[in-house]
Amino acid sequence: MNKYHFLSFVCFIIGIAFFVLGFLQGDIQTGIFVVFPFIAGSGVYAFAGFIFIFIAILLFIFGFSISIESDELKIDQENSQPTKKTFIKGGGVVLIGPIPIIFGSNWKIAVFLMILAIVLILVAFFTFRLL
Repeated sequence: MNKYHFLSFVCFIIGIAFFVLGFLQGDIQTGIFVVFPFIAGSGVYAFAGFIFIFIAILLFIFGFSISIESDELKIDQENSQPTKKTFIKGGGVVLIGPIPIIFGSNWKIAVFLMILAIVLILVAFFTFRLL
């Protein structure tokens, strides 16, 4: 556990504490919609809680990027020989309703994912059309 993960944990606990204080003061309401819990609030406690939780998430992600960089530096220092750089190519498709969001590190991957998104949209359309 590096220092960023520890700070993330501390910010998360502080955010939860602000949520509890807001709930006790009546500024925050909680509930469940279908199976998803939610928090709705207005006031200083709700704002501070959301800010601390957001900072905790950012620090948690930043902690992983720092640990990956330090691991790469240790590996390079152990090997006195020049290392070969490897690149990972990837991409993804996010379907929000019928609207695809496509991202990729290479244009070939992006084109393939565009075709995949069109196929997925057509399959979903014909599946729901038959029902």
